[in-house]
This record gives sequence, C-alpha cells and structure tokens, in this order.
Amino acid sequence: MGEHVRRGPRWIRAARIAARIAAGVVVAGLVVYLVLVGLDRADKVASSISGVIAVAMFLASLLPGRAPAPLDIVEGSGAATATAGGHVHTGIQTARASGGAHVVRSGDARADGPGSIANTGITHGPDAAP
Repeated sequence: MGEHVRRGPRWIRAARIAARIAAGVVVAGLVVYLVLVGLDRADKVASSISGVIAVAMFLASLLPGRAPAPLDIVEGSGAATATAGGHVHTGIQTARASGGAHVVRSGDARADGPGSIANTGITHGPDAAP
C-alpha cells in the first residue's frame, strides 16, 4: 500500500518558498552591507544584530506552543471474537490517526472465517470502521 503524504494547500507551499527566498535575499544583502562598511563597523553591526536576535528568540520561547495531539488509550479491554465475516472491537476504532496510541493489558482477539475482524486495541485508518 502506498502512503499518501499530505503537504497542505498549494498557497502554503508557495508562501514557504517565498519566505525561503526572502530570507536568502536578506542574508545576502546583509553580507554585502557588512563587506562594504568595513571590518570595524561590520563587527559592531553584527554584534547588535546578534543581540536583537537572541532577545527575540528568548521571547519567542516564552510564547505558548502548540498543544500536544490527543493520545488514544485502551486499558484492560475484554476478549473479542468474530465469526463468519463479523467485526468486533472492544478498544478504540477511528478513521483518523491521533498523536499516539497506548494499549495496556489488552484482551484476547479471535477472528474465524473470511472477512472476520477482531480487535481489542486500537484501529486507525480509513478501513477502521466497517
């Protein structure tokens, strides 16, 4: 099965490329400026820029980050048995994958017959819900 990699809308990719190009132009322009003003002045300007960036990065680290993705948890699920094409789940069944999954003390699962599915843990993916 091939995996589908989702990269987001086209405008987001275009914005990322534009941001990279703009950053490259800024860095190149700064290098040219520092070369033209001479070593003494370039040293002072570079030190000032480094200080401003250090303070900005410190302040950025104080901002709240993204909330962690929810964690799907199954504990002590019961035994599951499916026969003759039946489907039984005693855990979590979801069409989307979350930030993680954790199973503790999962029960026995038994599936007999073609098309039978028995699960006592976590099922992710488009085929999770029959």
